Amino acid sequence: MTKIVMALLALVALCVPTVAQLKDMPTQAELDPILENADNKVKGFLATLTEFKAEAAALDEQKLNDDLEGIENVRKAIQVTHSSNDHGKNGGVNMERLVVLLTGLDDLTLDAAVWKSLAELRMCQQIVQHQNPDRYDQFGLRVNMNQQMLNEVGRQLFHPTFRLSVALDEILIKILDAAETKNENHK
Repeated sequence: MTKIVMALLALVALCVPTVAQLKDMPTQAELDPILENADNKVKGFLATLTEFKAEAAALDEQKLNDDLEGIENVRKAIQVTHSSNDHGKNGGVNMERLVVLLTGLDDLTLDAAVWKSLAELRMCQQIVQHQNPDRYDQFGLRVNMNQQMLNEVGRQLFHPTFRLSVALDEILIKILDAAETKNENHK
């Protein structure tokens, strides 16, 4: 009887903090608008690279191809994580997907910064050579705007991801503490 009472007390001690941590986790409904915003920002970057494809290819064709592939991968991750996905039970929010999205958005932000620097460099070269730098100037301005927007949406996604991480960490600590207490009681 004592073992049953101790087990019930341990279960209650474990469940109460765990339920509190579950309430702190971000919901799919909270994340969906952020994911939609992220998809729009990523599509904006794609539109810029598409519009200035000739200029980007002239600057660094391999980087352009790599970045287009990176954009496609981030968009797929957003689609799988969004609640409207058609992937059944395997879709939706989880920690791995959120970390993949954060790193993907961060990579795209850095890619946009590199394009801005490359466009500015080419613009300066054209000015020195008395050529018209307008297309590279426009490209640089657009990727600068893309960089800022991608950075902003990355920050929006960071906060719920961090909350999820903390909640999961607390749940794991409670489970490990309960298992340790159980092991000590059996000695």
